[in-house]
Amino acid sequence: MNSKTLLNIFLALALAGLLAVVIYEPGKTEAPDAKRLTALDPDAVQKISIESPGREPVLLIKQSGQWQMQKPLVMPANAGRIQQLLRVTQAKSIADYAMSRVDANQLQLDTPSLLLKLDDVLLRFGATDALGGSRYVQVGNKVHLITDRYRHLAQGAATEFVSSALLPPGSVIEKLILPDLHLTQEDGRWFVGEHHEGDADAIQVLLDEWRHARALRVSLIDKGDAPDATGEESIAVSISRNAIKQELRFALLRSETEIILQRAKPGIQYHFPLEAGRRLLALPVGAATTQ
Repeated sequence: MNSKTLLNIFLALALAGLLAVVIYEPGKTEAPDAKRLTALDPDAVQKISIESPGREPVLLIKQSGQWQMQKPLVMPANAGRIQQLLRVTQAKSIADYAMSRVDANQLQLDTPSLLLKLDDVLLRFGATDALGGSRYVQVGNKVHLITDRYRHLAQGAATEFVSSALLPPGSVIEKLILPDLHLTQEDGRWFVGEHHEGDADAIQVLLDEWRHARALRVSLIDKGDAPDATGEESIAVSISRNAIKQELRFALLRSETEIILQRAKPGIQYHFPLEAGRRLLALPVGAATTQ
């Protein structure tokens, strides 16, 4: 190896070292609250309101550690969806400007596409940056430019914020009336029909299916489609929760691709893939079902 080759190797190593210093900036740390959209702790937020042109306002409240929708429906809320949305509190601010130095009309902040209020902090979502596609968001007297990954989470259908669970958290099933199966409980024992004591393991599997059921999606019932929760294709689930007894009624719709459970009040329906829906309607294959 001649001296010229050694020199080239040395220069290459030196250049690599310089690049590492430039890229990784060893020893440099980001200030805890620097370049963040808000100073909010997402876990501490207790109230979320969402307003968007042409859509019903959405109000979400955290009660006893559980998120509840208060408007436009009164229902348990989708905690996973809310957690995704609350990441906006910690969104990195690519750039920020004093409100007095920007054209609110040009940035569409005077007619925002979304108003998102987290506790007492209001976020006004304006236009996107023409070059990078980032979103202008006003918080107080500052305008920030952030990655445009949060607005769509708030602008979907209101039902996207409804919990996909069929039963409220903490529910204890006391009776389950299905089109082809009636399960009742007496003194801790489950009966198929009125007198036949059923297969305890199989019944437990079915009850667990109901307790852990999560719909693929939740949607509003079409106004012209009035569900019948009292006919042959109906379901009644008696539950107790926090010492309060309640009966939930569902109308059952079947198709070639999915099973839908409808609740007339509050007017929503739960969509399940065919196989998952079938597991809610019968004991496991091979279990005794004599009534």
